[in-house]
Amino acid sequence: MYDTKFEEYEMMIGNSYQENVYYLLQKYGGVIDDYYREKSYERFLNNEIKHITKGKYSRTNDGLVVHHINENKYLNLADKDFIMANKYPYELQRKEQLVYCDLFEHLILHAIISNETNGKFGAPGYCAYIFPMVFEWFSYERLPQSQWKLNCYNKAYLPKDLTRKLLVKIDQLLPKQYQSSYEFLTMDEEDYYILKAEE
Repeated sequence: MYDTKFEEYEMMIGNSYQENVYYLLQKYGGVIDDYYREKSYERFLNNEIKHITKGKYSRTNDGLVVHHINENKYLNLADKDFIMANKYPYELQRKEQLVYCDLFEHLILHAIISNETNGKFGAPGYCAYIFPMVFEWFSYERLPQSQWKLNCYNKAYLPKDLTRKLLVKIDQLLPKQYQSSYEFLTMDEEDYYILKAEE
């Protein structure tokens, strides 16, 4: 069961970003709604409101998250501060510009973006958000508390040995300046949290 899932992730590692977007669209179908509501988005950009209303696209009940396809050309398309600073066009938030994925698939997408853009895009989301979450949840079996996160954990679950093997393979996609050492990726839990406390 887990071997098949691992092989699918390995296949994605060998594919281009566009091939993986197509693969995930075929696997999960198209996203069912825009990421943000258009009127709310425009009002936000005009400084009329402080928060943007999200669309009804969520499939976290199925353990899936949403990835912005154009994150290979733009940084942090879901982040309101980046949206405001860069005045991203609404077209980037349309459902046709989104794809569903599980957590490992999301990590792989960001690693490939980083690889294909030499670290210009993909790496911030990978390093600051997705990798730390995946690493702690799966390498150290630190289960998330909220139900939607637990659904995502269960959907992507791999045993610890396969998780670590996969993380090493994904890490090798990253430009050198973003790669972790093998020792870091395989360190025991106690050493990891000592290292984190020292940061």
